[in-house]
Amino acid sequence: MSEAMKVELTEENFNETLNAAPLVLVHFTSDFCGPCKIMKRALNALEEKYTSRLVLAEVKAMDHPDWATAFAIQSTPSVLLFHKGKYQSRLTGAHTNQIIEEWIKEATA
Repeated sequence: MSEAMKVELTEENFNETLNAAPLVLVHFTSDFCGPCKIMKRALNALEEKYTSRLVLAEVKAMDHPDWATAFAIQSTPSVLLFHKGKYQSRLTGAHTNQIIEEWIKEATA
């Protein structure tokens, strides 16, 4: 994988996606959510920096209420960080690239 990959998470590709790269960010989002769009832009901006080490997986919270419940998603945007296939941390709300990068570094240290 030569560049960061964006994936729409499905039941069929869930496990494969979590193990597709060292870093997987699962972005729970909603179409009507302004902060979700801000967060999506910030996450997309990280792609170049984390080339070949990052997968961005998007989940429409309303389309997957079971997942939202299973991961205790109470609001969108919420981003779950998986490192080497294991859940590490979550970030809720819209944040700057700098805060997201610091969060990733802390969660994977």
